[in-house]
Amino acid sequence: MIAVAATVAVVGAGVFALKECGRTTKDAKDMRETLSVTATDLHAAFIADETAANARFVGTREQAIRVTGVVRLIEPVTTDLVNVVLETDDAMAGVVCEFNATDVPKTWNIGDPVALKGICTGVNDLIPDVIMVRCGAVE
Repeated sequence: MIAVAATVAVVGAGVFALKECGRTTKDAKDMRETLSVTATDLHAAFIADETAANARFVGTREQAIRVTGVVRLIEPVTTDLVNVVLETDDAMAGVVCEFNATDVPKTWNIGDPVALKGICTGVNDLIPDVIMVRCGAVE
């Protein structure tokens, strides 16, 4: 009886492990948005009170945030990832939005107003950029 229970436990653990290893994270474009904000206001919130901004925009669970702004830079990071940096009131900092390379609209150019959804991970401590990951364009 113990051998049967042990076998069931091992098989169950194996099935769970395979399921978790095969699980992918959802891009924000596939999630319901919970907040909408401009890039300038998002950045300003983190500069004014990082703790409060973390509570609102990062939260305790992943949330998709709609961000609107003007493209400052489109920069490939790897062959698979591209950062789209949105303008803020700070010339030295922006909202850095990480996209899968195939998800950045080919029509986006520097200076264009855009809308996107992403998951905010907070502010970079070295350069006060706000970081958004798993982003997708919003029409």
